[in-house]
Order: sequence, then structure tokens, then C-alpha cells
Amino acid sequence: MKTLKLFIILIAAILLITDLHKAQEIKFEGWGATGFKYFARNRLNGANQETYFEGKLQAEIKFNKQIKAQLDLRGNSTDRSVNFREFSVKFEFFKYLDIKIGNIKRPFGYHYIETSREDLSTIDRNLALDRFNELGFGGRSVSLMGYYKYSDKRPDFPFTYYASLFTNNSQNYGFAGRFGFHFDDDNALSLNFLLQQQGGEEPINTNGFALDYALDHKDYKAILEFYYAQDPVEGVIRRLQNKDEVVNIGGAALTGSYEIDTDGEIVKKLEPVLTAGVFLPDFDNTDNHVIQTIIGVNIYFHKKVLARLNGDIRFTKNEFNTDYSTKESRMILEVLVKF
Repeated sequence: MKTLKLFIILIAAILLITDLHKAQEIKFEGWGATGFKYFARNRLNGANQETYFEGKLQAEIKFNKQIKAQLDLRGNSTDRSVNFREFSVKFEFFKYLDIKIGNIKRPFGYHYIETSREDLSTIDRNLALDRFNELGFGGRSVSLMGYYKYSDKRPDFPFTYYASLFTNNSQNYGFAGRFGFHFDDDNALSLNFLLQQQGGEEPINTNGFALDYALDHKDYKAILEFYYAQDPVEGVIRRLQNKDEVVNIGGAALTGSYEIDTDGEIVKKLEPVLTAGVFLPDFDNTDNHVIQTIIGVNIYFHKKVLARLNGDIRFTKNEFNTDYSTKESRMILEVLVKF
């Protein structure tokens, strides 16, 4: 109830600001989604069916051509609450440098920093990137970031870059950098580096790397990503066991999609999508790994209203088994509306 009151007060405040400052441009956007998940697992180990809903409301506040701010609110059926996901202010004082300050994304991985959840070809991000995000190589932190995104209006500067200093209240801080070269408007090659230090009773330093190639055409996309890092959680565990604390992890994923215009009265467009990937939680034990395949289709009834069907097949293996398990596989059906 307190969260709901806070949400109402915040929206009312934004609307009041809009009314009082007509010259100040405020734009709202967001999305809402509801869906059904079926998991390939025995019900004794947890529910094998799940329904969900979630959404995002974002306010873009433009003070002038050089200063903008953003508020991002999220809610979902798991927490049944509204969370204040992001606040940031952006300064565009320089031609090839923008500055952003706030609780913002760490720039690591194409499908995280370059693509929002509602614009993904698949419903969820690939498994390898999700695992890296859980270990601190993604997510949001209070950050100071300088960056520039390639624009076809400035072909003489074919680069995208991010340089971010971040910290949070759990004594976690570090630096993330991303540099991309654009061969043309549709093709780019990017390299990532992230260094983080986690404090507390067992401090540990880890770093991560990512390399990706993106072919992003109007009608088709192909994204190839590679990830490599040290696992800070497993590293601390092994240190306490008097073992080597350097635990190298890695992963790769290839995602492709193609849009087919149907010009139908109901279905306007179809977008088949395929993802193939692998995640290795320990390079010294390659028998322990997960192979992921996502086969899906996006059905557009409107450019901002679509149904999405994903079959997320995960083949899991460890050193104790000769066969693969599919217990983490799932099927997801979702309806997504953007506004």
C-alpha cells in the first residue's frame, strides 16, 4: 500500500510539474506484458506452470536541448509492487560526448546496454548474459558515464563508446568500458571491459570481457556475442576452502531474426527468431555446462502490439552425469504492448 501511495504521489507530482512548466517537455512511454510459462520439471521440485504480468512507465523530461532527465518505474506480479528502477540526468554539451549521472545500466554486452527488454527479439536475454548480470557484470548502479552513440548523421565519426564509473551501497564499485566501430549503418563490432571490486568481510576483485558483432538491418538482425570473466561468488567460496579463488567463466550466443510483412487484416508482420548459446561456469571443468536453444516467433497485430512465443530448450550437464538434462527448459507465451 505504501508503494502504491508513493507511485500515485510521484505521478501526481510529474503531472503538476507538467502543468506549471508548459515550456518544459515531458514525454511518457513504457510497456506492459502478460504471459504464461511452462517449465519442463517435476512439480515436486516447484511449480511447472506460471502466469505473470509486468510493466514499465518511463518519464522523459526535456529541460532544453542540452539537459534531459529520466524516471523509470517497474512493476511485476512476483513482487506485486512498483519499484523505482532508474533516475538519471543527461548533459549534451559536447559534439562527441554525452554525460549521464544516476542509477543507470552498466555498459556490458550488446543485448543489455544496446537493447531494452521490450525491444528484444526473444522474450528473455540469453542465458550466458543473464548469468553474467547476476554476478555484477550488468545491472544498474549509481554511475558517472561519458558516452557517444553512433549516428548516421555523422558518418565521419563511425564509433560508439561508453566509459562508466559505478558504485553502490554494498561496497561494490568499479569501471566499465565499451568501444564499438561501425563499418556502416548496419554493421558494428564492439569490445567490452569491466573491472569490479566487491568489499565486505571477503573482498575480491574480478574483471570481465565481452566481444560482439551486430548486424542490425531494418528487416533482419544477427547478433554474435562472447563473454569471459571471473566469478566473484565462487571465488570467495573457494578462497574459504583454501583453493584457487580465480574461477574463469564464459559463454557465447548467436541470435538471428527476420521480419516478414504479411499485410494481413489481423496479422501485420511475423518475425521468426532463433538463439543458440552456451554457458560454462568453470573453464577448468568443461563437463559442467549448459547449451541453450531458443526457437520463437513474434506475431505483430500492430507495430506496438504483439504476441511472442518462445521455446527455450536448455541442455544441462555436469561432471557427475553422462547424459544431458532438460529440466530448466521452458515455453513462454506473452502478449506485449508498447506505448
